[in-house]
Parts: sequence; C-alpha cells; structure tokens
Amino acid sequence: MVPSLPRYLATVSLLSFLALVSSAASWDTLQPGSSLAIEAYQSDILQSTDGNFSCGFYRIYDNAFTFSVWYSEAANKTIVWSANRDRPVHSRRSVLTLLKDGNMVLTDYDDTIVWQADGDNHLKNVQHAQLLDTGNLVIKNTSGSIVWQSFDSPTDTILPTQRITAATELVPTTQSRAPGNYIFRFSDLSVLSLIYDVPDVSDIYWPNPDNSVYDNNRSRYNSTRLGSLGNNGILASSDFADGILLKASDAAVPGIKRRLTLDPDGNLRMYSMSDPDRVWSVSMVAISQPCTIHGLCGENGICHYSPTPTCSCPPGYVMTNPGNWTEGCMATFELSCHDQEPVQFVKLPHTDFWGSDQKRVLGISFEACRDSCIIDCSCKGFQYQQGTGSCYPKALLFNGKSCATANVRTIYLKLPARLNVSDTPIPQTNVLDPAPPRLYCDQMSRGVRHPFPDVQETDDGESKWIYFFSFIVAIAVVEVSFIAFAWFFVFRKELRPSEMWAAEEGYKVMTSHFRRYSYKELAKATREFRVELGRGRSGAVYKGVLEDERPVAVKKLKNVSRGKEEFQAELGIIGRINHMNLARIWGFCSEGSHRLLVCEYVENRSLASILFNDQKTIVLDWKQRFNIALGVAKGLAYLHHECLEWVIHCDVKPENILLDTDFEPKITDFGLAKLLNRAGSSQNMTQVRGTVGYIAPEWVSGLPITAKVDVYSYGVLVLELLSGARFSELAVGSDAEVYSMLRKLVTVLADKVEGQEESWVGEFVDQELSGQFNYFQARTVLKLAVSCLQEDRNKRPTMESVVQTLLSSDEASN
Repeated sequence: MVPSLPRYLATVSLLSFLALVSSAASWDTLQPGSSLAIEAYQSDILQSTDGNFSCGFYRIYDNAFTFSVWYSEAANKTIVWSANRDRPVHSRRSVLTLLKDGNMVLTDYDDTIVWQADGDNHLKNVQHAQLLDTGNLVIKNTSGSIVWQSFDSPTDTILPTQRITAATELVPTTQSRAPGNYIFRFSDLSVLSLIYDVPDVSDIYWPNPDNSVYDNNRSRYNSTRLGSLGNNGILASSDFADGILLKASDAAVPGIKRRLTLDPDGNLRMYSMSDPDRVWSVSMVAISQPCTIHGLCGENGICHYSPTPTCSCPPGYVMTNPGNWTEGCMATFELSCHDQEPVQFVKLPHTDFWGSDQKRVLGISFEACRDSCIIDCSCKGFQYQQGTGSCYPKALLFNGKSCATANVRTIYLKLPARLNVSDTPIPQTNVLDPAPPRLYCDQMSRGVRHPFPDVQETDDGESKWIYFFSFIVAIAVVEVSFIAFAWFFVFRKELRPSEMWAAEEGYKVMTSHFRRYSYKELAKATREFRVELGRGRSGAVYKGVLEDERPVAVKKLKNVSRGKEEFQAELGIIGRINHMNLARIWGFCSEGSHRLLVCEYVENRSLASILFNDQKTIVLDWKQRFNIALGVAKGLAYLHHECLEWVIHCDVKPENILLDTDFEPKITDFGLAKLLNRAGSSQNMTQVRGTVGYIAPEWVSGLPITAKVDVYSYGVLVLELLSGARFSELAVGSDAEVYSMLRKLVTVLADKVEGQEESWVGEFVDQELSGQFNYFQARTVLKLAVSCLQEDRNKRPTMESVVQTLLSSDEASN
C-alpha cells in the first residue's frame, strides 16, 4: 500500500528532524566564531565521540549555571570539570564563545567576562575546540596540536590519562558549589599530599604527618613532580617509592570508568562505574580514618568513633555554630591572666590534639608539666606522656581525636576551678569489637587480639583450668559479639563492614544537620503552637524545643507558591547556606497543606522590637549599633557574592534582623522570596514586593531585580539604626509619598556629608545615646547609607565593598 503524499512528506520531515537532533547530539567540536547559548543549554552541547562525556552549560540552581564537562553516561550526571565553579552565570544571555582570535570566553548576562581559556593571551592559528573521549576539552591549532586543555586546570577531579604536575591542584566542591578548605597537590618537598588550608592554618594531613617521609614510603626532594591515574585504577606518582601510590579494589576488572575526586570532607576517593548499573561506587579511599582529617571538627572539637566518626566538645566547651562542626567549639568561660584564678585540670584519656605545641619539654615530672601550664596564660591544656616524661603545653586545641590505643597521649584540659564539669561526658571512642579493624588509630595489620594475652602460670593443673575457663569465656564473648554484629548488620545497615566503613558513614552522620520533620514532631515541639513569637506576611512564628533540647523558631508559611517537590528542592538549597550573620535553617515540614520552616532560635528577638519599642528596656550603645551594621552587611555580602550572586533577600528590614545574647545580628527570612506568593501567582521576581519604606525604585519601574535592591534596603535600615526612628512612619500615605520623603532626606544628607559642618551628625544620631558615639564611624556609616540609597542602582556599592568600608573605618577608629 502506497502511503499518501502528506503522510510521506511528514515521515520524511520527521526522519530529517531526528537525523538533525542525532547529529547535534554528536557534535564534538566548536568552530572559531561559534558559540553555545545558555537558552539552548539542553541542545547546545558538545559530546565526545564515544558518548561518555558532555560539555556545555550545566544548571546547578535555578538561574545559575556553570560551563562544565560531565560524565553523561552516569545515572546522575557527574561534573568532572568546571570553568566557573565559584562564579556561575545567569540563565539569560550568557554565552560561551570560541572567538576568531582563538580564545574561548564565557560571558554573563551583562557581557561581563567571567572566564577565559587563556587569560588575556591570544591563541594563534586555532582550528577548533574539541571534547575528547578522555573528557578533556581542548583547543587545537591548524597543525592539530593542543594549545589549551581543561586537563591543565582541574577543579576537584582527575580522570584517567590526566597528568598530575607541579601546577596541579584539586580543591573540593562544597554543597553550596563553592571551593572547600582542602587541597590535593605536590608539597614543597615534592610529595603528593592532602592539605588543610584556611587563612590561619595550613597543614598536611596525608601522608601521615606524624611519620617521616620515608616511613610513609615516600621519596622527598625529587626533582620530578608527576603523577597519573591509569585506566586500570592505579594512581602512580613520582614520589612513591614503588611508583604505585594508590590502587582501586577493582583494578583487575576491565571496562570500568573511573574518576579520582577530592570530596568536601577532605578525603580523596577513587570512584568506579560499570556499564550495566551506571552508578558510582567507591573503589579506593586515601584515608580510612576520618578523624585524622584536619579541620573536620574545628578548633577545640574532638573527633571520636561511637562507633561511627562523631564530633563532640570537651568539658567546658560548647558548639560554636550548631550544625557546622568545621567552626568547632568555644569556651563557656573566661580565665583571667592577672589575678591567677584557681584552675583545675580535667583528664581526657586517649585524646590527642595534633601539633600546635608551644614547646616540648623532655624528662620532667607530671607536676612540673602541670605547673608550667598553670603560670602560662596562653596554655589551654597539656599533654603528658608517662615513661618518657614528655610534656607538650598547648596554646591551640586543634584536630582533636580520641582513639583507644597505647601511643596516643592523654591531655589535661585547663578549666577554672569554679566550673563544675563532673556531669559532663568526656568524648571517647566506643567501638564494638566486631567493627572492622580500620577503626583503630594505628596501622591496620595488627592481627587478632588474644582475649587473655598474659595468663600467669602457677602449676600445670591451675594453668589448665585457667585456659579452660578462658576458652569458655572467649567463646561466650565471641558469641555475644556475633549476635550484636548480626543485629547491627540486619537492622542498622550503617554498620556494614566495608573497607570505607568509618569514612563513608561518619561523614553522613556529621553532615546531616538539615532534615525533614513531620508535622506531628513540630506540633509536639511547639506544644501545639502555643507560644507565638511574632507574625508577618509570610506567616506566624512559634517557639519550640526539639527532642535534643535545642530551642527553635518554627515558622508556619502561608501563600506558598511552589509545589511540594519544588518547595523541598528550594529548601535543599537554602538549607546549605551557613554564615554567622544568617539565622540558620535546621529543617522543614512539607505534609499536605502544611509548609513549615524550623529555624535557629535567637534570644533577643528582632532589631525592630528594640529600636522602635515605646517602652525601651534595652538601649543599644554605639558599638553595638556599629557591629549590627557590619554584621548585616557581612550576611548580605555572603548571600550576594559567596553564596551565589542571585541569592537576593528582597525584604531587608529591622523585623528580619534578629539579635542573639551578644547582640550579634542574624538575618532571617532569606530565600523566602522564591518560596512565597507575595504578589499574586506570578513567579517572576519583578512581581515580588518588599516592605513599604524599604522598596528600591526599580520595583516600581519594572527593571530586572538584582542584588542592588538589598543594598537600597540596607541603606534605609542603617539610617534607622543610627537615628532610632522608622522613616516609613514619618510620612503617611502611598508608597510614592514615603519614597518622596526619603528622597528629600537623602538629598539633605548627601549635602551634609560633603560639607565641613560637624554638629549635624550629633543631631541625626539617636538622642538615647546622649552623644556617646564615634563621630568618625557615624559619618562613615551615614555616607555609606547615602551611597546605598542612590536612585541609579549602578551607582550603589556592592555589599562586599560596604563590608570593606566598615572594616576600614573600624580599624582607623581603633
């Protein structure tokens, strides 16, 4: 039967379209003058000829993209390289272009150059850019030679055949898509190392820093710095004595896809993927003892196995930032150095704080070691090693770990004698015998421990009975251990005896601070929502106490614009945001019509409740006000710059600034602009409205909303902080009248700050201060506020520059 002409033409057209799509999907080259547009990120993709790798724009959040290379064959796309990991581009008008002069350039929506392949240099005689089957994005010249390649600038991953050179650095990608605090590279001694790197500390933690280079089976001062990951799963390096550094457990299996990744927890892992399941599994881990990774539990924190790796604070210390162990623990006391306050020493058995010793004294008594710490104001405790008489006073307690092995010294923690810590538990490793031997702090090849290694023999008969009863007891111990192990294995699957038992599970335990709550849990925590803390347009807030006795603020959201899945996805992003000047979100509830947030409880309520309260029980002094202005600026700068540029608050006002017991500010309600329906059902950010008196002029003009709307609102907030008055109440009427009044005030202030007269500053600052304020700082803050309130948003400063100005003012005043 001959098909009709229209059907035949339609079939031909469909086949042509499919062929075109197939052809587009198999592009592996980009010609000079060509570009990849972000609007077509799902189709404008380079793909290696074998189909394993793809290259193009990769969406990491809503409206946030990186230009990346990823494993396209994995069940979940796995990024292996990014050009702009720490500076994503917007979802509109961003373009990756291979220029005719040979350079490859990534531009943002406003034509800002975010990344260039070869900096400001020009690559000559470029033929095309190509994505190779190895996952290497290269630029080739007309001779076929590679003049630039992504393999030379890795992010957190090394692929097979990729060389590790003296210039190679891997830095992990955190959950917020920012670079982490760990580095994998060759050290100054040409030893391939893992390094904990923050502004105040830079330490190698792998290979084992307690051993010499040679004890770690490495070679030092080697002029060659070269390593590579083979397709067979073997990581070789020039500094390793045998040439082979690390080897995958499935190294003998052919056809395995691999990657070597430095993960956010500071551990280096090799991942393997086979074709049938297309799922990554860990086939090698550099550090099987997570507690040896530096910075894991922060300053003063102690890492111990219970039985999974866990962080705890020693007696007299509490967690600095609940939910983020990398910030460690802080002391609950102050020790005076001048009046020689009586002190006590709390014994922490089998505990070690790595390095940071003030000095090392050998062959002295315990009493002499203790007395030297008592008279030293900077000493926080000391370690003493019996037998050798080695004394190690500590000025910094960092990288604490507790392991039940003989070679770990005991630390004696220095606390005020008045502090009662008798009921405070001491962090200790508590590992079940059936747990894998990798939980011990020493080398793993110790063999099986005999239950009774030193039986004293008196006569043959007595010895036999001792051995007999020992044998019976040993069998009983093994039997009980076997039952316990079986129970944990079947019902508590986190205790599986795999090679990475502690490393993999411990990381999950320590990073599970953001969770989902049931409505029943939150109703119980708030006693059926009995104590209301406040109420706003986004919903009411209630005080609650969780089962772990943590006080929280539970917010019942109304007018939620997102569906259940979108709501949870957005909160997954917001929950990763962590800064000392942002109120922490601990979790959420999404059941039926219920949408609730579980937030950090902040003791002193809001800035508005203090500033604008007719019965002022608290008057903020000048130092507190300046610190509040600085803290709010730091929090907004984090949202705008460090946490991705388009995390915009959209409702900065005194009601959304909470104050803790030390009057440190914490911004709340960030991220709600995308979750709530504040102006109808539209999801367009131009439809979101702030609060009258704090609204930037671009809300009204219909211009695209940028971070500069928060800068404007911050300017209003700072003026109110200085004057103690709410400006929106000075004019009664429409938004336009309030805005007009504010414009007049800003015009007057702009003339004043440029003039030489000084008395007006005292007249503007809150009279409750009775003239007790820093004139230089006040004038600086007022000048900043004027610049933040510029009608032209392009003339407003960024929050980053606001922070720098305030810090400079503080330093100059001091």
